[in-house]
Amino acid sequence: MPSSLLSPDSSARQRSHDLLEQFPELAEVPGFPQARILTEYVLGRRSGELDASGRATDGTFVAAEVVAGLPHEMLVVDDAQGLQSRLLSQIAPVRTYNDRIDEAHTVAEVADRTSPIDDLAAFTPERDEVWAVVNAPKATHALAETIAAIQAHVSTIIVIGRSDSMSRAVNKELARGYARVDVSPGVGKHRMIIGSRPLSSPSLPTYPRRSTIDHPATGVLQVRAHGACFSGIKSDEGSTALLTALAAETNSGEPQAVEAIAGPSKSVLDLGCGNGWLLSAALKLMPAATGVGVDVSKGAVASARETAEANGLEVETILADATDAQALAGGHDLILLNPPFHQGTTIETDTAAGLMRAAGELLAPGGQVFTVYNSHLDYRDTLERVIGPSEQVARTSKFTVIRCHSR
Repeated sequence: MPSSLLSPDSSARQRSHDLLEQFPELAEVPGFPQARILTEYVLGRRSGELDASGRATDGTFVAAEVVAGLPHEMLVVDDAQGLQSRLLSQIAPVRTYNDRIDEAHTVAEVADRTSPIDDLAAFTPERDEVWAVVNAPKATHALAETIAAIQAHVSTIIVIGRSDSMSRAVNKELARGYARVDVSPGVGKHRMIIGSRPLSSPSLPTYPRRSTIDHPATGVLQVRAHGACFSGIKSDEGSTALLTALAAETNSGEPQAVEAIAGPSKSVLDLGCGNGWLLSAALKLMPAATGVGVDVSKGAVASARETAEANGLEVETILADATDAQALAGGHDLILLNPPFHQGTTIETDTAAGLMRAAGELLAPGGQVFTVYNSHLDYRDTLERVIGPSEQVARTSKFTVIRCHSR
């Protein structure tokens, strides 16, 4: 694959090189190749050397006065490292949106010349020619909701990601809102899929999605999910296993058993609440308890709140890093943990370890933590060390549920 979108003698390539030389420290940071491709693309479009697909115009006439200065404004979505936002802000005014609050903090530190926005649905451009860069999410629904939120205001959407993760589903979602969809040449391991020419009558989906989940312990519960929310409108297998174990421990609602776990006016905390189904289901088992859901994702927090409302429940939802106990109030009698063990396609256990430590700090005296995890990860020793005495309450070939007591 070529190493650049631009030819070696390209004036735009020289401008891109000069810009990148101002930030030599960025070259070794993960995400730099994609940031470089975007810089080349924007400068190549401005000079008329690249067409909408990122290919050379090869002498095709391009009116300089039309392309010069494009875009007038850029929106960068889910730039995890902040590199795209930092480099592009040297070319045009940039506004940023990140679903994850930890990534939003990173962007604010790395790209201090940009302007963050908190809600894509409320995005209104300040100029008349706006391009958006969307980092390809793992879930198609996350991309679909992003496109639906900004299509009316954005003339060009550039979805960028690793070539091996850019499926035809990206083309399909862009085609719902744009008359032209192009696939760029691959550069290294990365490429762009670009939507342009916005449709006046797009066929865009609406969010949150709505469904129900039926569990023997609670019956049918409503569930709501925004695109970026883990597991969407389904109950992931881990949450189902945890609820089954919790229901067995409370004997499906016998008053004395319920009181032993979370009695009247006590608090249930779900660290990493996702779509909120597990928290809502736990509150159905323990109707006298209050519920708190914490998640690092804006989409998840909105989903959990709307799931609770759909089931006639009141919960407090908090947008925060659930591994940061100092940012949260403690004293919870029951804490639910279904920690993630993947970051993208990579197995990682640091987040799980952080959630366990936070649970130990946030647990009330006499309280309990119910944790579910993939059985091969064997978190039992860690849970006992950072929280307190533990016991296995359920196990299958895939999942294990552990109950920990406060020390």
